[in-house]
Amino acid sequence: MAKKKRNHNDAHKKDIFTAKIKEYDQQCVLYTDFTAKVEGLVRDLLKEDNLRIHSITSRIKNRAALRVKLDRSEEKYTKLSDVTDISGIRIITYLADEVDKAAKLIQQEFDIDTDHSVDKRTLLDPDRFGYLSLHYVVKLSPARLQLTEYQRFKGCKVEIQIRSILQHTWAEVEHDLGYKGKEAVPREIRRRFSRLAGLLELADDEFTEIRDSLLQYETSLPQRIIDAPASVLIDKASLWAFIKNSPLLKEIERKMVSRRKGEIIKDEEYVGRLVDKLHYVGLKTVADIVSSLEELGEVIVKFRKELIKDTTTVFPSGVSLFYLCYTLVARDKSEDGLLSYLENFELGPPKRRKSIAQRVFSAYKQAITQRK
Repeated sequence: MAKKKRNHNDAHKKDIFTAKIKEYDQQCVLYTDFTAKVEGLVRDLLKEDNLRIHSITSRIKNRAALRVKLDRSEEKYTKLSDVTDISGIRIITYLADEVDKAAKLIQQEFDIDTDHSVDKRTLLDPDRFGYLSLHYVVKLSPARLQLTEYQRFKGCKVEIQIRSILQHTWAEVEHDLGYKGKEAVPREIRRRFSRLAGLLELADDEFTEIRDSLLQYETSLPQRIIDAPASVLIDKASLWAFIKNSPLLKEIERKMVSRRKGEIIKDEEYVGRLVDKLHYVGLKTVADIVSSLEELGEVIVKFRKELIKDTTTVFPSGVSLFYLCYTLVARDKSEDGLLSYLENFELGPPKRRKSIAQRVFSAYKQAITQRK
């Protein structure tokens, strides 16, 4: 009798299991569409909030993985809707504090299933290994479900994981090693795991502090350039601050552009490439740049006109400094010095650099003659 009852229970469980798999098969397209829709929505929300994210990925749990999960925890999942991670989205931030910023946005825009959401970062006791994500299980908000494009996703849930790059790195390597739990790790290896976890946590904090220090430095630059330009060393941030705020540089570039009816555009990458060139010609501080521009501003304008006969109408901010470097090299060195400069910065095709150096030197001499 007991055996007959056990067989009946087993058959009943099998029927429930089969029904859940069949329901998954029927709703697979819906889950796929829902996941893609939420991923696109999350991307748009993060962009609107000006949150720079390293990556956003999504997936739906495949049939084989679902079978394993249902089989492993059959008592927990009495119906398919109990499985909260069929749809999954992972947000990877650059820094640890950005995890909380992204989390706040998710809280504001989605209906959170608090019973199934967990901040696993709080589980990191001193004897625990690794970095763990912030996990949310969410549904679309009632307001969003009223929109036609979202109505068919009523009741659908998605698990959203949020972690920093370093947290993600730990999780991926830990998974690859195959030793996720503390007790599974050989005793002699545990201390090394703990040390590495501490180093990664420290690195995450340090990167955040470096970002904050850079922001503070950049904010202070405009006033420092006014008060003590000789104390402001040339780097990308200080050079960009100078270019944005210098009336002298803007006037020189206005003259360069007005001859061609062009416009100046912002290009921070271009500015970054100028730093090494300025150092090469001996300019180390903002005061050095100001002094050189005051002395050679007129020559730069004439030099650019003599050197380039094209119809360029768009110029990057800071272009006058590019030609200032050419002018200083031409003034202090021979054609060979100009050739060395071109080769050092890989300017122009290698086979043409000698002729370019000759043209630059000739244009400089013409500009000097016109100045006199």
